[in-house]
Amino acid sequence: MIVIRENLINAAIKQYAIHGYHGATMRKIADEVGIKPPSIYFFFKNKEELFVAAFKQLLDNHFEKMELILKDNWDRPVEQIFTAMIQGIISHHKGDMEGTNAYISLVTSPVVEISKYLNNHMLRYNEWLVNILGSLLKSEYPNISSSDMDRIVEKFILIGNGVFWGIKLYDDENLERQEVLANQIIHVLFEELNEKYIR
Repeated sequence: MIVIRENLINAAIKQYAIHGYHGATMRKIADEVGIKPPSIYFFFKNKEELFVAAFKQLLDNHFEKMELILKDNWDRPVEQIFTAMIQGIISHHKGDMEGTNAYISLVTSPVVEISKYLNNHMLRYNEWLVNILGSLLKSEYPNISSSDMDRIVEKFILIGNGVFWGIKLYDDENLERQEVLANQIIHVLFEELNEKYIR
């Protein structure tokens, strides 16, 4: 039963990536899994519930990737952690274009439940970033003000969001350029911190 549920979520992600929310019919999802469409309702009460489960999986995968990057880079200088996270956003989403396309399809859908889930997820993710990155900043810059810490983290979130959307908008060469520019912006932010708190 669990395998069928997971297969339905994966089929939904694939169909959302190919056809968008409205084009991803329960019939197409059921055909992908090899079951009859009414069988889906044994696992999900409606398309919206399946939609939220698929979206949750995509968001959780991204969150887990960011946690792994942070863990793998924890002992490095905080600027390098920021740039590793930007690179991680790119590699995670480029490595799973089907999931990225599905994510974009789901984010732009008109379903109220997904908007609520996305908002809650983004608040949780941003809160996690503020706490973790704030802690890292505080350890490297013990005298950093709360306002400077918040400013740096907010700018990082903005840069990360821009890089994410660039994955879909730019070819590989231009995306590389966007990554270089993102890292240059991060470097400037840290130069400002170094000037203010270390020199």
